[in-house]
Amino acid sequence: MTPKIQWPLVLFSLLAGAGGCAFAFASAANALGEGVGATGVVAAASLALIAVGGICSVLHLARPQHAFAAVTHLLSFSGISVELIMLGVTGVLMVAYLALCWFGGSEAARLAVGLAGIVSGLGLAFATGHGYLISSKPAWNTVKLPLAYTGTALAAGGFLYLVIAALSGEARELAVISWITGVCVLASVATLAVYLAHLGLAEARRHALTLWGGIVACGMAASVACAAAAAFLDPSSPAFIAAAAAGAAFTLAGGLSLRVLMWQTGVAFLSFFDDAQARRSAILNC
Repeated sequence: MTPKIQWPLVLFSLLAGAGGCAFAFASAANALGEGVGATGVVAAASLALIAVGGICSVLHLARPQHAFAAVTHLLSFSGISVELIMLGVTGVLMVAYLALCWFGGSEAARLAVGLAGIVSGLGLAFATGHGYLISSKPAWNTVKLPLAYTGTALAAGGFLYLVIAALSGEARELAVISWITGVCVLASVATLAVYLAHLGLAEARRHALTLWGGIVACGMAASVACAAAAAFLDPSSPAFIAAAAAGAAFTLAGGLSLRVLMWQTGVAFLSFFDDAQARRSAILNC
């Protein structure tokens, strides 16, 4: 059975998760003393990412009125309602942080909003994966899935922060953030490995390009190499920006591949119905 990948949902979870985690990195940098010139630009880019992700989510619903219907059921705390809540909370915190950056808010206020942004950004990344925990789909029904979503979003968010902040020309704490990003990349590799172990190598290998080209090559090997390069390069050098940009591309590709693999393996259990139907027909034709 050929799986039908829901691309709007794939892009929503990827962009919203990466945007939320990029904002978390901006908030962490702010807590470390980074100026508003760098963190404000990253917060604005993060807001744009979750906005585009939200649009992708609406496209999945086919009609805009379906999105409004989902909003009216927020308190049901279903998977989609939790995603919408986290998307809204994170968006409001981003706007508040930008207002404090642009209109001269106090450092204490920026710190408070930023700390809340770290929690909401990570929560958004986790929520985009948690909604897929469905008992009828064994490949999805594990907390390892939203953890892998969060891990890949964190790695992408870290690299996005590094490249955007470096291009702003006003960042001072890139060296520290590059090491934090490296730790997050290793965490991403670990969560990917754990989820792949849950699927089983035999099942994952059925989708060789997604597994080896997307997850292993891009999401694991290349991402670790870029993180190592960024950690040891001079943050003011063009090579650092190149390593961060490549890292962002590779981690996003790895995160995309994880989400695609989820859809590719999510219909595996339906093959049992095909087998049962085929055997039933064979018996009836005897």
